[in-house]
Amino acid sequence: MGIIFALVLFMVSLVSGDTIPTSRPSISYQSSSSGYEGETMKFSCYLSSLGDPQVRWSWFCGQEQMRSHITYSTTYTYLTFRLSRKYHQKACFCRATSPSSILVYNRTSSRYQIYVYHSPPTKPIIYPVSPTTVRPEEKIQVKCNLTSLGYPTISWRWFCDNQAPSYGTTIELETYLSLNINKRSVGCRCRGTSSNSYYQYDEFSDLVQFSVFPIPDDPPALTSLTPMDVSEGEDVSLLCSVPKLSNLDVSWAWYCGNHRLPSDRAEQSGAHTKISFIAEMKYHQQFCYCRANQSLVHYVAYSNLKRMTIISEVATSCLSPVTFGSTTGLLLAIIVALFTVVVLQCVRLRKNNGTEETKSSNEVHQNPVYSNEPSYETLQRNETNT
Repeated sequence: MGIIFALVLFMVSLVSGDTIPTSRPSISYQSSSSGYEGETMKFSCYLSSLGDPQVRWSWFCGQEQMRSHITYSTTYTYLTFRLSRKYHQKACFCRATSPSSILVYNRTSSRYQIYVYHSPPTKPIIYPVSPTTVRPEEKIQVKCNLTSLGYPTISWRWFCDNQAPSYGTTIELETYLSLNINKRSVGCRCRGTSSNSYYQYDEFSDLVQFSVFPIPDDPPALTSLTPMDVSEGEDVSLLCSVPKLSNLDVSWAWYCGNHRLPSDRAEQSGAHTKISFIAEMKYHQQFCYCRANQSLVHYVAYSNLKRMTIISEVATSCLSPVTFGSTTGLLLAIIVALFTVVVLQCVRLRKNNGTEETKSSNEVHQNPVYSNEPSYETLQRNETNT
C-alpha cells in the first residue's frame, strides 16, 4: 500500500512539478525534557526533505503556539525557550505543512512532555470546614490547599497543638484533616514540605482555632430570692444559673405555668439570669421555672419548679374597730326592728281573731234558722197534740 502511495505521489509530482516529504517530522530534545524554572529548553525537528515548495514549520507546547525563538537550518528547525511553571507537564511538538495547492502535506511530530521543577507559589491557605465552635467529642474538619503543589509534589502534614503530626487525606490540590477533640480549645495548621534539594519549600499555614464548650451535666438551678407566698401586687424575684455553661450565645426564658414572663424584666449575665416581676392572680398556684438555650452546643434544659401562691388583698383585709362597731350596731338595730315588727304583727293578728269570734256568736242567736232551740210554732203544736 505504501509503495502504491509513493508511486502516485511520484506520478503527480512529475505532472505538476511539486514535491512533498515522504515521512513525518522527527523531534528530539537537547539533554533532557525536564528542568528547573529559568533554565533553557531546546527542541529540534528534522525532515530528510522539505519538498518543493518547502514546508512551513510551526511549534506548539500544550495549546500554545510558540512564535518566538524559532530558528531554521537546512532540513532542521529549532525551538528554544525559557522554562516556567506554566509549561509543566505540557506536551511540545512541531508541525510541517506544505504550501502546495496540488499536494497535501500536514503532519506533526511525536510529542514530548516536559517537566518543570518549581515550588508552590504561596504558603498553604487554610479553611475551617466544620464550625469553629463544637461540642465535646465532636469532630472538627479543616482543609488546606494551594493553586499548585509544585514539582516534585510537596508532602502535607497537620499539626494540632501538642498532638503528634498527622498526614490527613490529600485530594489533588487539597489536604483534609478530621479530628475528634475533647479539650477546651485546640489550634490546627498544615505544613507543606518539598523533598527537592534545588529549592527549599517548607511553609506553614495560618492557625485556625477551634473552641470546645462543655455541656453541663445538670439542668439550671432555680432559686427564689423572695417568698413564693406573696400578696397580689408585690414583687417576686427569681434566680437561675448553670455553673458549667459557657457564657457565649446563651439565651434564657422565664415561665409561670403557661405564661411567659416579660423578658424586659430579666437580667442576663452568661450562665446566670435573674428576673423580678409583679405578682398577679393569673400566676396563682402556677409552677415557675426557667429555660436555658445555647445553640452553639445544642444545649436546651429546664430548671426545677417553684409553686407560687398569690394571696388576694380583698380576702385578707381586716376591718378597723370603728368600722366593726358601726357595722355591728347597724346589724343589731336591724335585728331589733325586725323583731319588733314581728311581735306587733303577732299581737294584731291575735286581737283580730278575738273580735271575729264574738261577732259570730251574736249572729247565731239573732238568726233562728241556725238556732238549736225550737220555735214558738213548734212548741204550740206540741201542746195541742198532748
